[in-house]
Amino acid sequence: MKKMVILVLTIGLFSCNTQKSLKYEYKVNKNEIFEITLKSNPTTGYKWKWIKEHPSKIIDSVSSTYIQDKAEPYMMGVGGNEIWKFKGKEKGIDTLTFEYCRSWEPNSTVETKKIIVKIK
Repeated sequence: MKKMVILVLTIGLFSCNTQKSLKYEYKVNKNEIFEITLKSNPTTGYKWKWIKEHPSKIIDSVSSTYIQDKAEPYMMGVGGNEIWKFKGKEKGIDTLTFEYCRSWEPNSTVETKKIIVKIK
């Protein structure tokens, strides 16, 4: 029985994946500015990082801002949203990849989002 418990725990440890990966899809027109909103809480040290796997010929970054959720004055640890704005330059399909991580801490990514963007 003891060996069975150890086996189950070992399998559980090696099969756990703490990093979530999610995929979304956006359809936008050429020259249209679109927003990607990602839940965030920078008070934990984590924030979203845009992973540029290759230079994009069809999408331009416009801006990135953080808006904290409404909270009582002086309340600490309140989360919010990171709002990323992009512009569709040319017709085509590209994928935007974001990682929720601590910039100073290697291998700290806890979530990955891949957003497929179709420019019409």
